[in-house]
Order: sequence, then structure tokens, then C-alpha cells
Amino acid sequence: MATIFRNAHLLDPMQGLEGRGDVLVENGKIVGVLQDDSALGKIVPILVPQWDTQIIDLEGAFLSPGWMDIHTHVFNTIGDFCLSADDVGIRSGVTTIADAGTSSILTFDAFRQTTIATAKTRVFSFMNPSLLYIATSDQIAHQLEIVANPRNQDIDRAAAVVEANRDVIVGFHVRPVRRTGEKTSPELEAAKKLSEMFSLPLLVHLGHFPQDEAVPPAELLPQLKAGDIVTHCFQPNHALFDQDNKLLPVAKDAIDRGVLLDVGYSHADCSIETAKAAIAQGTLPNILSTNLNCSNVGLADSLAAVMTRFVNLGLSLSEVVERVTYQPAAAIGQSSQLGGFKPGQLADFTIFEWEDKPTALKDSSDGMMTISQLLRVKGVCRSGEYFHIERSPFDTELQADT
Repeated sequence: MATIFRNAHLLDPMQGLEGRGDVLVENGKIVGVLQDDSALGKIVPILVPQWDTQIIDLEGAFLSPGWMDIHTHVFNTIGDFCLSADDVGIRSGVTTIADAGTSSILTFDAFRQTTIATAKTRVFSFMNPSLLYIATSDQIAHQLEIVANPRNQDIDRAAAVVEANRDVIVGFHVRPVRRTGEKTSPELEAAKKLSEMFSLPLLVHLGHFPQDEAVPPAELLPQLKAGDIVTHCFQPNHALFDQDNKLLPVAKDAIDRGVLLDVGYSHADCSIETAKAAIAQGTLPNILSTNLNCSNVGLADSLAAVMTRFVNLGLSLSEVVERVTYQPAAAIGQSSQLGGFKPGQLADFTIFEWEDKPTALKDSSDGMMTISQLLRVKGVCRSGEYFHIERSPFDTELQADT
């Protein structure tokens, strides 16, 4: 059965589409887009719908390509750190997510069976390249000195897992830690080899690990190639900026080389002041993501809340939507199917609107960002299947100014 999304405010930065329009979906794919002054694909069925066509009137709400959050933690059948994939995904208006390194060589089959195969949300993985990694609130893998142990790496076994799961593994998540006194990070070295073997990007965690020594940015960033992603890019103490929030020369070199910046909004891993200073210097993130896990749901709130913050930091709505649609799709090699309204692409959409209400959003440094409007998700379509959303699991609790 065909579906027409009618009376939408289309917003597709990839193709430069913005304004009132209708979208026709058949068999889970986009087949036609009609605007007042432009048309793509099949138009007649939009103008003259068949009797059995489902029509969803969006009454002027925004319709964008399906939002993507490529830094999440959703392997919630092992450990106490991760969230439900569908709470982070479909129920929050996000059609596609990527789990960031909470599955590894020995646990990937379990992750595929219990999370990827059961979720309505499309789930990809930045696999941890190690034999064993378990995500827990007390960072047990670091406490037991598993992460920095060279014996926790096996390139051949990792390659076999990747070969068997090429459809869902989109890169390798790296916590670049090493034993005190050592020169290299075993996990980083293994990930670099696998990245070269399979032409997949690294998603590299910037920041501090209490139990292990992290490779500092001055050593880490020159090792990254075009297409690799640094996450927590606005981390205030261990990342890309000096104490005066000036971009480090080694970071500028990496960006000029084509290394991508991902926000990875989280506790101490994203400073609004650092982000504000970076944007003022012309250093914009390529990708917006939440880093959602059990410990930060009251801070990141949702992808919609992270997007709201960056609109209030000076990015346009179109620039923000691009960073949760086309840019992440391209970063994980999925832009032929996701991230736009091009006929033939999968029918993944997010329906949202601005809600007028003074709101206080928490900052990672215990401050507050006071805003007058908040993005609210109203519905989502995943491969042609529509879900109305009354309230998302992590909707920000509104705190009206008084």
C-alpha cells in the first residue's frame, strides 16, 4: 500500500529542499516528492491518490529525513550501562542508531541477536575491536585492566566477526588507552589495522579514563585519517582545545585532513562554553549525537534536546538537521539509502515541530541554557512504517522560568 505524507514542511539539507510539500512512499521507499515549484519521481499518484492510499496529514509539521544518532549505548542485555535501542531510537524519533563500542569480538553475536535483530530501530555498530569489553557503570573493564591489555587483541578473530557482519558493522570504536609507561594503545593499534583492512572509519573517544592512561591528543590526532571520527569533540579538558578554548594546531591539521567531529553529548564530555567558543572560531561539528546511556539520560535528554542546544548556539535548523541526517549517513557509508528524500532511498522520516515554552536545559558543567523553544518529535517513519509519538521516553522535563 502507498502512503502520502501530506502538508509537510519538508526539510532535506542534502538536496536543498525546504518548504511545503508532499512525499509518496511505496514498498518502504520514497518514490515521489512534490513541492509547489519542484517535483521528483512519481507525481501523479500524489495528485490523484488511489483509493487504498494511506494519507497522513502533517498539518504543517516539519518532515525531515529520519534522524540518526551514531553515538549511543544500547547493548542492554549485558551490564548496567546501556539503554533500550527503541527508547533511544524509534520512540525518540530516531530511525537509525549506532552502538558505540559496547559489543566486542566475543559478545557481538549476542548483541546482534538480542539488540539488532529485535529492535524496530535500525541498529548499526561501531564494534570494539577487542576480544572482550563489557560496558558497566563502574567501568569494570578498565578496573580489571582488560582494555589496555595487549592480550585482549586478536586481529584474525576480529576480522572474522567483521566479515560475518559487514551489513551492520560500520566502523570501530576506540578508547585509546595504554598502560602507564607504554608508548602505544593496543586497542587503537588493532582498530587501525582493521580500519585499513575493511576501509571502515574509527570512532575515537576523547577524554579521560580514571583507571588507564589515555593517549594525549598531540599523539593521537596525527594517527587519524580522513573519514575517522573524533567523538566528544567539545570535551573541555582532554580534547581539541587549549585552556583558553583555542583550537589546538594538531586538531586543525586533523580537521584539514578530513577527520570528522562528533559531539557525543554527555556529562563532562561536552562543554557548552567550549562549543560556543569553537563555533565562534568557525569550528563546527560534523555530526550531532547523544552518547545516551543509563548515566546521562537527565543531561543529554534526547537527540531533539541536543539539536535544540545547537540551534541556540547559532547553527540554523537546516544545519542542525543536516548533522543528524546526511552527515552521519555519509560518515557510516549509508548515504545511498539514508539521509535524504531522493526517490529510491529508504522511507525514513522524522516529524517534529517547535514547541513555544521557556525551558531550561542542563549543561554538562552544571549550568543551564535557557531557551524559548524546544524541538518536539511528533512521529517517525521507518522503512515506510509510520509511528505516531505522543511523548518520547527521554523528553526534557520543562522547567519554566519563574
